[in-house]
This record gives sequence, C-alpha cells and structure tokens, in this order.
Amino acid sequence: MTGKAGIDKNYAANVIYGPSYLSLEYALSFYGLVPERVTDITCVTTLKTAVFDNPLGRYVYQHIKPEAFRGFISMGEFPSRFFMAGPEKAVVDFLYLNLGKFKGNTVELLKESYRFQNVEDLDQAKLSAWGKLFKVKKLTGVIRDFCRWIDEEQHD
Repeated sequence: MTGKAGIDKNYAANVIYGPSYLSLEYALSFYGLVPERVTDITCVTTLKTAVFDNPLGRYVYQHIKPEAFRGFISMGEFPSRFFMAGPEKAVVDFLYLNLGKFKGNTVELLKESYRFQNVEDLDQAKLSAWGKLFKVKKLTGVIRDFCRWIDEEQHD
C-alpha cells in the first residue's frame, strides 16, 4: 500500500508515532474479520492517544497498557517492514477499547453493529491469552462470550 511519494502507508504508521503497531479496525479489515473497508489507519501505542493527518491519510493511535503491548508480527518487505497485530490480538485490542459499549449484548454487537465475520479460524486460546494481559474482568467476560459465539457460528 504505497501512498504519495512512494511511502508505504503501513510502514509510515510505525514511524509517525511509536512504539506502535497496526491494529483495531484497520487490522480487522486487513484480515477480513469485518466487511467494511477502513480508511483511517488505526494503531495501538503505549504513548498517549493521538491522531495525525498527513498526505498519506489519517493515523489514529489508541493507548493500551505497556504490559498488553505485544501480539504483533513483522510484515512487509525491507526497507518498508512494519508491525501489525495478529488477528486474535487485533480482536482483543478492539474489544478492550470498546468495552464501554458491551452491556450484556455481546453477540448482538458482534454480529449487527461490528459485523464480525470469518471468525471460525480464530484461535480461541490466543484470544483468551491476549485478553488476560489487560487484567480487566469485563474484557475476560466479553472474550468468553465472543468464543461461545464462534462455537455457535460453527454449529449453525
């Protein structure tokens, strides 16, 4: 994904504000876990939340705890290598940063509002392990509901 001036937009995400890695809606779209095309380049960082607009696009950085800053992989070709959350970590980062919207309506939100799809290949053990890094009881419950929903989707 090369933008203006031949700069890879994904590589730029890690350079503009870091430490950071691509995650959230951008990674969910990349992995085909949501149907929408995402225009903002969304990342997580241990720094404070920030937004940067430049000729390559809008870069949105959300803060997460340093102890949860893992679960990303190196992608792309040298010299434009970049870091992106693995699919399970992108899901967990997204759920964590949207916890306030979950009020006993997890499956409805996952299917109708967030329109998660292609979830059958997600590793449920990884989802749980990444979730535990945040040390938030509500997140653990939402991930448990998410995993139950995956199981139900596979048996429908």
